[in-house]
Amino acid sequence: MEPQKKSILTFLTATVYFYFLLFTLLPFLKSTFTLNPALYWFITGYFLFVPLFITAILLTRSESTDIFTRLYLKRFSKKDWQYAISGLLIVFILSGAIFGCSMLLHKYCDFRLLKAVPWFMEMKPFIGTDKLLLFVWLPMFFFNIVGEEILWRGYIQARLPGKYSWVLCSTLWMIFHLPFGFDLMIVLIPIVIVIPYIFSKTQNSLIGIFIHGIFNGPIFVAVALGLIK
Repeated sequence: MEPQKKSILTFLTATVYFYFLLFTLLPFLKSTFTLNPALYWFITGYFLFVPLFITAILLTRSESTDIFTRLYLKRFSKKDWQYAISGLLIVFILSGAIFGCSMLLHKYCDFRLLKAVPWFMEMKPFIGTDKLLLFVWLPMFFFNIVGEEILWRGYIQARLPGKYSWVLCSTLWMIFHLPFGFDLMIVLIPIVIVIPYIFSKTQNSLIGIFIHGIFNGPIFVAVALGLIK
């Protein structure tokens, strides 16, 4: 199969599977178990992101036993650090600008504020011992960040021909975020563009893991602790 068709098929399959989990597993968990609302997403997230991680490993293993090299996981060079730090700053600044515009539109034009939490997640601030649930979230977060980056970048994008193949990957990655809803898709525009572009310049998927992880992790923890809504 041609790399472009394979990449489209992989992204679309993952997106359909994501929707499938949201409309089957997630409601089942909510109707069957009484848990902290965040745990419903954590469990669903394991079912989503662990398969992405495993898929990347298995696809790469079918090519070579040198998985780290074939997934373009490399030590940072000076150039890599420059891209990583500048990319992270750009993502934070542009995402902050999007939230800032949302606040201005809300204040002066009565637009609703963009939500930082997806529609399917009922997220209440963790209080007391509930803060220990962050230890349940942490492994899921690992598979989320690493699983996406080694599959989308290290495996798929690295094998696409053409100088502008990152544009296709950005588009497909945005499609994968459709289940999160319109608000988060708007907020994620900067990171969805920046990470594939930087990978096209560096061929180092570890940079995407760095940016993706630093951007997503602190924001989620801030939401979980009630620092932002």
